[in-house]
Amino acid sequence: MEPSASGVGEPAIPAQRAALGPGQVLVTGDVVRDRVLDTAKLDARAHAQRQVHYVTRRRRETHVVQGVPLHEVLAEMPPRLDERHKMGQLNIIVLALSEDGFQVVLSLAEIDPEFGACAALLATRYNGRALTRPTLVMPGDGRASRYVRGLCRLRLLNIAPSEALADPELRSTVR
Repeated sequence: MEPSASGVGEPAIPAQRAALGPGQVLVTGDVVRDRVLDTAKLDARAHAQRQVHYVTRRRRETHVVQGVPLHEVLAEMPPRLDERHKMGQLNIIVLALSEDGFQVVLSLAEIDPEFGACAALLATRYNGRALTRPTLVMPGDGRASRYVRGLCRLRLLNIAPSEALADPELRSTVR
């Protein structure tokens, strides 16, 4: 607990965050500091172009998307890692949330070029058309079910085992 103005150990009240603008994405959670991404600024550096193929309930579709690799964006705001765990980045998940409430969970290792090397992309253009908010595109997926259109938030969460499970004595009793 942090001391309040009265000096008593009351929890600090977080500052209220301004509402996101229509072209913004909030990156929050277990990161060094929250960040707001602007879609127009992402589009200015959207060097990756991919042709994606996927199946919907009704038909097969092919689209050309352009954007920034998700791993490249997240590397600019490293997560807070639990130093007690070897390879702490393997305990980080990324929750991608759309403005309509749809959400998808990825692991940070899944999109890291040194591990899963998934080509997840924050697409700012779809078939040449600029998007108001990015779409999380998973080019390797055969279905578009993990595509998050109208992306408004990326939340990184450290899901490292609790302190009790990190204790070698207790770990042997959990198995």
